[in-house]
Amino acid sequence: MAKDQNLFHADTDDPARDAPAGDALSTDGVVHVLNHLLEGARDDAQAFRACTDEARARRHKDVLASRAAQCQAAASQLVELVITCGGQPAEGGTALGAVHRGWAHVKAAVGVAASESSVLDACARADDAAVARYREALALRLPVGVRLILQMQAHDAQRGREQVRTLRQTLRARLQSQL
Repeated sequence: MAKDQNLFHADTDDPARDAPAGDALSTDGVVHVLNHLLEGARDDAQAFRACTDEARARRHKDVLASRAAQCQAAASQLVELVITCGGQPAEGGTALGAVHRGWAHVKAAVGVAASESSVLDACARADDAAVARYREALALRLPVGVRLILQMQAHDAQRGREQVRTLRQTLRARLQSQL
């Protein structure tokens, strides 16, 4: 994304129509918000890849792999936004994400198999956290172009969240019918 691209202005009559009231964030503030989202997107992409490996059902693997790809695409887009805003993209993910990944590796190393339900529960938690991060970011006064991109990413995260919820509900109904 070129530095002169239209991130700070939209081609609408009222570019701030969806923005909250209050002072606009400084450029450093925008970069900080974008880097926070970037770290989360990287964590989520890794989490969904790990869950894809753990899932047994083909449908689950397909949805989770798609979610991993969506999170990776969001991370790539966030890197470009940070650079466009004149910032330095964050390296890696969050410390909490690293702890979760480490715990997953420990469980796998000692042979603690995850149930299909626990895999989907972990994905649902990742999606819930992603949706919350986007809500927090969109509650801030961001440049219009950044806001538009984040709104699209938030929509994708919400849609992914609904897909995982549907998988969980279907699995739970199937398990209940077997009782």
